[in-house]
Amino acid sequence: MFKRISTVLIWSENHRALADWYRDKLGLKASKELNHPDDTGVIFQIGDTQLWIGQHSEVKGKNQDSARHMFNLDVDSVQEAYNYLKSKGVEFIAPPFKAPTMDYHFASFLDLDNNIVQLIGFK
Repeated sequence: MFKRISTVLIWSENHRALADWYRDKLGLKASKELNHPDDTGVIFQIGDTQLWIGQHSEVKGKNQDSARHMFNLDVDSVQEAYNYLKSKGVEFIAPPFKAPTMDYHFASFLDLDNNIVQLIGFK
C-alpha cells in the first residue's frame, strides 16, 4: 500500500531565506519553484525524494521544538560531509559519532529555522 516517502516538507515563515540556506550551505539545486498565492515554495530533488521548502501562513518564526522531527541525509562519509558543512558555517549540535547499535555514523545540525537535519553514513 505505502511505497515510499516521496517528499519531505519543511514549512517556513520565510521560505525564500530557508531555501537559499539549503542551496548555499548544502549545495542543493532547485528542481522547481512555485509562486502561487496558495502554494509557494522550492523543490529540491535528493535521490528519489523531494525536499519541499514552502511558505505557510500558520508558521511564524524559527522552530521552537527542534527535536520533534528530523530527516537524514545519506552520505558516503559523515566526517567528510561534516568538514564540508562546517567550512560553510553550518552549526552542528552533534559532531560525528558512531551509532551504538549499528555500523553507521551520524552528525546533526540545525538549518536556518532551527530544524534538525542528520547526516548518516560510514565514518
